[in-house]
Order: sequence, then structure tokens, then C-alpha cells
Amino acid sequence: MLASTTWGEKNGSADMARDFPTRVAADRGEISRRELLTLLGVGVPGAYLLAGCAPEVLPTYPAPDHSVPDPSPFVDGVIAGDPLPDGAVIWTRVERPTSGASVGVMWSVSTDASFATAAAGGVAVADEAGGHCVHVLVDGLESDRWYWYRFEAAGVASRVGRLRTAPAPGAPVDHLRFAFASCQQLNDSWFVAHTAAAAEPDLDFFMHLGDYVYANDSSTLTLDDYRAVYRRWRREPLLREFHAALPMVAMWDDGEFYNGVDKTGDPARLAAARQAWFENMPVMNPGEDRTYRSVPWGGLADIEMIDTRAYRDPALVTLDHTSGPGLEAYNPARSTLGEEQYAWLVDRLQSSTAGWRIIGNGVPISPWRLVNLEFLRPFRPDMPVNAGLYLSSDGFDDYVVERRDLLAALLADGVTDTIFATGQTHIEIVSELRPNPDKSGPVAAFEFVSGSMTADPDVIKSYLEDLPRPLAKEALRAAERFMISQNRGMRHLNLEDQGYVIVDLDPGECVIEYRNIDTYNPDAQPFTGSKFRVVKGSQRIEVLAPDKKSGSTV
Repeated sequence: MLASTTWGEKNGSADMARDFPTRVAADRGEISRRELLTLLGVGVPGAYLLAGCAPEVLPTYPAPDHSVPDPSPFVDGVIAGDPLPDGAVIWTRVERPTSGASVGVMWSVSTDASFATAAAGGVAVADEAGGHCVHVLVDGLESDRWYWYRFEAAGVASRVGRLRTAPAPGAPVDHLRFAFASCQQLNDSWFVAHTAAAAEPDLDFFMHLGDYVYANDSSTLTLDDYRAVYRRWRREPLLREFHAALPMVAMWDDGEFYNGVDKTGDPARLAAARQAWFENMPVMNPGEDRTYRSVPWGGLADIEMIDTRAYRDPALVTLDHTSGPGLEAYNPARSTLGEEQYAWLVDRLQSSTAGWRIIGNGVPISPWRLVNLEFLRPFRPDMPVNAGLYLSSDGFDDYVVERRDLLAALLADGVTDTIFATGQTHIEIVSELRPNPDKSGPVAAFEFVSGSMTADPDVIKSYLEDLPRPLAKEALRAAERFMISQNRGMRHLNLEDQGYVIVDLDPGECVIEYRNIDTYNPDAQPFTGSKFRVVKGSQRIEVLAPDKKSGSTV
């Protein structure tokens, strides 16, 4: 599309080849979905593509109410997190007393939902310094089982939540089933993906990869500002029900700070955002606001949660990675993980003896190239490897050497069966990962990127509303096929749907199922958009169920 049309018009002269990248796109900041679709030739007026065709009339639904409080002192509900072999973290918040005084909170854990049998309990304090949030690291529980928990304050009990303990270290485990996703905005879509995930059978936990809230880039500045953002999100009743049903393993992204956050931000603002996150998530702060950590699952899987925001160098503000500022993508000093976390991750992966390695990852590690410019190499032999125009997605494309070295380290040490579970893009991507994505060498790992849990926004209604819906969908499918053709390891792309991803893991295989849902319909039910399998020791992703309703799977 973009590359072939422009190139054909210029007849392939060496001068034109030299100038091609800057003709296509000047240096710029992060690309929006609208700009992406326009560059792909999709986001153009429907009348231009198909004059005289009336748009399809779609049903209308009532707008969601995102401001319904819980009718108890525990207005934000309850959450369990980070399963451990002998316990878990449980969390709640007490509505701030008028006086701001501290509040004693009793907590209890039981082996049954009626709380007839006590397993653990105690008293915690909700105080002003901690935003009246309560974190309890429960221990002394049996491994690999479910429990129920609740809180009580001022004679009122919270709703009941469920917590899960992990299997004992190294224990033989025949199954792990969890879901993951990211990105939940308060807009005119419903939190029905959360309801659907909570109803999925046999999930052990939900991995939330950030953009849990969306701070305002210009006005969310202080600790009180950031606390207020979490309060607003927790008024969403479907979110509270989701948390009561499923334990969460959480990581932050830039929505919890401000758009495009990195280590160079204002220290006071970053500290306020970090404190608000730790206050409001079921995660214990081990010191220095460190969020990267391990969640082992017996001998079946080692789960590594990585932080791709706090230690990163600034992202690049250019699409062109062949010259000028874009060449900084190949600077070996640039990092999205930071030196200490990178060494920790490599050590964890290389020393793992589990059957599988799962990496909870905030931004895509797979290449996301808009236009592959390798065809220009006869005229531009000086171009760096993997030449192209890259989407400014905050991903590892801006840190090429770090990505290459990480994947090469896995291959060099014989680390296999590694899955990146990724969020952030609002777009589904499935890829096979090689140190050099344009070469046919061995696959080092696999990546599955989730869509968003709420609409961001409805891509057809926002950008293709003048087209009949079937034609709009086909235009999206054509754009997806083009992008897949520009990225050798990419196996699937879906620009349209929202939802979450289920990972079904056993000693012999990992099955990944994309569960899509219409977030504008309060009565919507999830459907399987696409489904994949990675067999233990495999070098490829198998397609089990191509996407029938949307998305391009090859």
C-alpha cells in the first residue's frame, strides 16, 4: 500500500530511495490509532471509497454509569493479589472519616464462603498517611487452594472476596489457567469484559498489565490528585465485582502516571503516582517502589512481572529508524528496563527450572513496523538492520539492542518455552520473536498482546462511520494483512476488538485464546476471536481458531 504506491510513482531512482523515509513521515511523536489507519489507507472518508452507500444503522444502548458507590464504608470494594504458596495480599479502603482519623479494620480469611471455619484473621489500621487503604500479607495458609476473605469496620462487613494460594515451590502442577489484559478507560463503553472474565471457568488469577486508570497529563500532579483518579475508577460497580471474584497480579503502565512516562519525569510527580499505585493495588512495596517481581507457580511456570516504565530512557519521537534521530533506536546505551532490572530478568530466565516462563510485559517487545524498507538496501547499503518506518508505540522498537541482546541471551543459554503476555497497545498482536526479526534463525520466545478492556474508541464508529459496516470491516482486515506482511514474525493482528486473553498452560502445551466482546452492549457475551497453541519445545505458533469476526490471522 503505502510503500509500493509511493515507490512505484518514483520509478526506483537511487535519489528517491535515499529520501524515501522522510517523504513518508516526518519526525513526530506517538502515533494515534486514527493516524495509523490513515497511513494504512483505511481512515479515509467512506464517500471517497464507496459513494452513494448508506451506513448501516446500529442498535443503541444506554450509557454506562461509572459513578455508583458501594453502600458501605468499603466504597472501593476488595481485591486479593500476588498468590504465594502460603498466602496472598488482600486489600481494601475505608471511606475517609470526616475527621481524617485512623480506623481499625478487622480482616478474616475462611475456607468457605459462609466463614464458618476461620483460617486466618487479625486487625489492621487504615490511616491518613496511607490514604485509608489496608494491605494485609496473609500467611500460614495451605498451598494451591482457594479461600474467602472480608473486612469489617464500624460494625459493617465488606463484600466477600476470593483469594488463591500458589502451589508449593517446585511442586508438580498439571494446569495453570489465567487471563490478562490492560487499558480500561471510563468512557461510553461498559466494563462487560470484566464481567465476562470473572465468569470464565477455572481462572487462577487475572494479570492486569497497566493503564488501570488514566491520569490527566496536565492536571493530575499531586498525591491527592492521583488518589482521586483511583477513587473515580473504583466507583465502577462491574470493576468491584470483577475484583471480588478474581485475584489480580498487577503492573503499572503510563496511564498510572501520564502519557509516555519515563525515568526523566518530575521526581515529585513520579513519587506521588508511585505512592498512589502502591496504596491502591494488592501489591506490597518491598522498598524503593520496586514493582518487578516473580510469581512462581510450582514446577509448571515461573511468572516474571517486568516494569517497562520506571527505568526507561525516553521513547523516540520519529517513525523513521533509518536516519537522523531514528538511529538512536540502535544506541546500545538505551534501555527500557534499566541495567539492574535487565540483569535480574536474564538471571531469572536463565536459572528457571520450571516447565514454562511467562513474562508479564507492559509494552510490545515484538517489532511493529509500519513499512519494511529492506527493499531499499541495494540503494541504501548504509541503512541499519531491520530498516523501516516504525509505529511510535512506546515499545521495544525504540530499544533495538536491548531487545536483541535479551532474546539472544535466551537462545545462548538454551532457555525455551518463554511467553510474553503483553498489554498497552489496545491492539491484538501475536508474534514469534527472533533476535533479528528479518532473519530465519531460531525463535527465542513468543508474544501475545491483548486488546483493551474498554473501547478506545470504537474504530469503525469513529473513523469509518460513512462506510457500510461489512465494507468497513474488510478495510480493517486489509490494513491488518498489510501490516502482517511488513513484519516477518507477526502471525496475527486485530485493530478492532476489545476483550482479554486466556492462557491455558499444562506441561505439554500453552493454549492462548483471545476473548472478544462488544463493550458498547451492556448485555454482551464474549466470543473466541482467535486461538493459538505453542507446544513445549516448539519453534512456531499454531493457529487453532482463525478469527472469524475480525482480525487477520495467517
